[in-house]
Amino acid sequence: MEEKQKRANKANELITVIGSCGRKFFNYPNKHGFGRFEVDDRGRIWFIDGYTGKRIYLHYRYWKRGFSEGGTLQALVNCLKRYIATGEPVFPSHFGPWTKWLSDGDPWGYGEDMQQVRDCAIKLGITNPVT
Repeated sequence: MEEKQKRANKANELITVIGSCGRKFFNYPNKHGFGRFEVDDRGRIWFIDGYTGKRIYLHYRYWKRGFSEGGTLQALVNCLKRYIATGEPVFPSHFGPWTKWLSDGDPWGYGEDMQQVRDCAIKLGITNPVT
């Protein structure tokens, strides 16, 4: 349980970096601030949506209905949930670099800031460096 909480804290740190640069995904300063993960007393993993402030139980089959971000970030939250639960690293392909034919190499629209997100994910041990 303690390990899950440590991994949730790392995931929250990554979300803060994602929300502080580029297009500022997960960041809603006029609403509820940054989205974030929580681990309850029973070890269940929740996501607090930054836009609605609602607590979303991520193990529920239809959890995406209450999620304010798009499909790319849904996939990232799902991978981060798995990372928190098991310690399994997130695939590096979520953070690029991407080929030029895929949204001109920048599907997140973060430009140079994507390197900052990638470096943070590697530093925190959430993902492995691309080899």
